[in-house]
Amino acid sequence: MRGRWLPLSVMTFAHFFNDFFQFILPLFLPLFIPEFGLSYFESGVLLGVYLGSAVVLNGLLGHLADKHHKRKPLMCFGLALYGISVSALQFAQDYTSLLILAVIMGIGFSSYHPQATKIITSLYPDHKGRFMGIHGAGGAIGFFASPLLLTPLAYSIGWRPTVSLLFLPACFAALLLWMVVKEPEPGSKSSGGKILWWPIILLGLVYGLSLFVFRGFTNFMPVYFYSVQGNTAIEMGLLSSLVWGMGVIAEPLGGTISDYIGRRNTFTISLLLLAFSLLCFINTSGPLAIVFLILFGFFGQSTRCVGLLYSSELAPPESTGMFVGLVFGMSQGLSLISTVAVGYAADLFGFHWAFTGLVAVALVATALSLRMRDFKTKQNH
Repeated sequence: MRGRWLPLSVMTFAHFFNDFFQFILPLFLPLFIPEFGLSYFESGVLLGVYLGSAVVLNGLLGHLADKHHKRKPLMCFGLALYGISVSALQFAQDYTSLLILAVIMGIGFSSYHPQATKIITSLYPDHKGRFMGIHGAGGAIGFFASPLLLTPLAYSIGWRPTVSLLFLPACFAALLLWMVVKEPEPGSKSSGGKILWWPIILLGLVYGLSLFVFRGFTNFMPVYFYSVQGNTAIEMGLLSSLVWGMGVIAEPLGGTISDYIGRRNTFTISLLLLAFSLLCFINTSGPLAIVFLILFGFFGQSTRCVGLLYSSELAPPESTGMFVGLVFGMSQGLSLISTVAVGYAADLFGFHWAFTGLVAVALVATALSLRMRDFKTKQNH
């Protein structure tokens, strides 16, 4: 049992840094906007370019990893590249260089999740939701720690010195992955029957719309709290950490619950409560608004590992990485649209109405989730 827990522990540690880096661009937007003279729309395009790399590459890299059985090398290379490109942000001198570095960051980001999903589901075939949730909690802690640790530094010594050494922990985590994690055995070939694409497409759409809502809000959360609401940098960092920190509870709990009530039911309930909590947040203030903000953070992350797990269960055994990559890529594509759409809507109508539009999207996703095929992996032992 000890030998089975070690790879999960190392991958959870690596997932921490992978997702720690994900929030850096949104976190620094309040500093990028005045320094580089960006509009909200241009800020959304910057985040969209970053996510666009994931849209293009997730499925492709997953397919190549499946075909050549090189999941571990791809994960290690991607994580190291991610850290190096984040540190290279310190050399950006204009909007164009920011866009180029965002693309490279997206390449590193694209290398992790499909491969990690295949490895974890191979190691832990029973109670997959629980173990995917544990792994997901590592990423949630990374999201939580990013604004908590980087905000005081970036807003005191500057964002360029803050990112200068971040490549070191990324390369260390990549080295640990290389030393501990083993390449999974090739999956058994499927019987050659017709692949049912509709469940995959529907999952990608529902999973993507949930991310559309959550990332559409959280990508502009630092700007909203700092530049619109007038919070201090420390308050902005604490509120951002509060939202992302809920994933530490939501991911393991969501994954475990989905083993028992089904993936579809987990999505439907979470999406409905996601819409409710966001609607209440933007129409309240004070401590009550913070309560709804916490609930939004919880329900926005309760299906994150469930979507990846569900896609692996719908995929043929020999093509898990590709199918997980396709679903993850679709979700990132919708997240890309969200960043641009919310930024554009905020320029025209303000953030209140931009976020109200996200509530409507969450309700559409809730309705679509009712058409998903149900799936659960509750074991009898």
